[in-house]
Amino acid sequence: MIRGSFCKNTTQLSVLLIILSIHLLGLNCMSLGDSYRPIPGLLYNSVSFDGDFNPQNSVRPLRFGKGCVHHIFRIYSWGDAAAGSIAWRELITKISYIDHSVTDFFIFYGRYCTYVYGE
Repeated sequence: MIRGSFCKNTTQLSVLLIILSIHLLGLNCMSLGDSYRPIPGLLYNSVSFDGDFNPQNSVRPLRFGKGCVHHIFRIYSWGDAAAGSIAWRELITKISYIDHSVTDFFIFYGRYCTYVYGE
């Protein structure tokens, strides 16, 4: 009887460790790609942050372009947030600076936007 009780606790511990491992793996997968932006919130995140700029740049921010990438459940994503393609689309030939914003609702929906300013 003591042996059966020990096996039951070991089985419960194994199941708990498997569930914990799956949970930690899921959290790790949710944070893929987050190294280039501020630390995200777990349930909701809405952050704007600076991108690239040149302090000696004499290019004036006369034009503006925006491009976003959206995702659903971090499984399917669509859009274009590449600074070069945004500048091309908006006829910006000289880039003054680039900004970014991120909005996430847990893993259900997310949006990453790039803002390009220039002439």
